Amino acid sequence: MMAWRAVAPSCVVLLMFLVGCGGSSDDEADAGTTLLPTEASTTDPTGEPPVEPTEQESTRTSQDKPSIKLASAPIGGNVETDGADRCAEVNWLGRNPIPAGTTIQLGAASLDPTDAFDLYQDACDSDLRPCTDVAWQTNSFTPCYVGARQVARGDRAGKLIIAMTATCETEADCQSLAGENPGSQITFAPGDLVSNG
Repeated sequence: MMAWRAVAPSCVVLLMFLVGCGGSSDDEADAGTTLLPTEASTTDPTGEPPVEPTEQESTRTSQDKPSIKLASAPIGGNVETDGADRCAEVNWLGRNPIPAGTTIQLGAASLDPTDAFDLYQDACDSDLRPCTDVAWQTNSFTPCYVGARQVARGDRAGKLIIAMTATCETEADCQSLAGENPGSQITFAPGDLVSNG
């Protein structure tokens, strides 16, 4: 019995040692378990570029540019007469040159007064560009043409009016187009009413 008492404390110490050495810790894994890295790798071992996301990127809202509308564009030009028909060459008389980034869009033509003339585009040769939907810019403002026909006797000239809308890079550019606006300088003078057939 004495021998067992002498061996027992040694066995207890040995057992405690084995439990301390054989126990699992949080840093170790059981056999057969694959350890995963705790931080994502920043390099791709294949050398391939990262995959692009498939979601469509949001587009920015476009900013509206300043614009200005004039009931009567500053225009001028010669008027050719052929019997009752008139054909006016329409040129830009406003700020010259037209500011960079500015587009001047011509609108509808009209006459004031309307008692002696009607608009009649066939009064101009077919190879002359009509003013319908014409846009003038810094490097592109060639004349366009508007025709009219005298339809009644009268003593007042008919003024050609063309509305315009300008879209500009800056508000100051738009205001410079409106400043000292002389309006239209084109008139159709009535003559003896002669039919063109």
